[in-house]
Amino acid sequence: MLRAKGEIEFTLEGSDYTTSEHFRVAFSFGNGLLFSGTIKSNNDRYIKGQIYHVDIEFFTIEDESYELIKPYLQDVLDTVMCAGSRILGLAKLTNFLYEGQPAKISA
Repeated sequence: MLRAKGEIEFTLEGSDYTTSEHFRVAFSFGNGLLFSGTIKSNNDRYIKGQIYHVDIEFFTIEDESYELIKPYLQDVLDTVMCAGSRILGLAKLTNFLYEGQPAKISA
């Protein structure tokens, strides 16, 4: 699993989000790669145009997928948050921590 810190801002016109649980959206890692991430924070409402500091967990990033996105993980990854084909907002991801075994490449 990959963990990250993030600053997120919802920008979709007319959209505020209320949630009683953690919020899950897709994040673009570049080159057409989208991964679902769970936004974890103490907020139960996200208001358009406000910036929120959150933790994000990517449960689907393991071994091979981590090796695939590793080149895109820099100090700061400016990206978008999506639901299907709709862009919900912007995200700035930092402090990446991968918990797992990197894939072993055999010849």
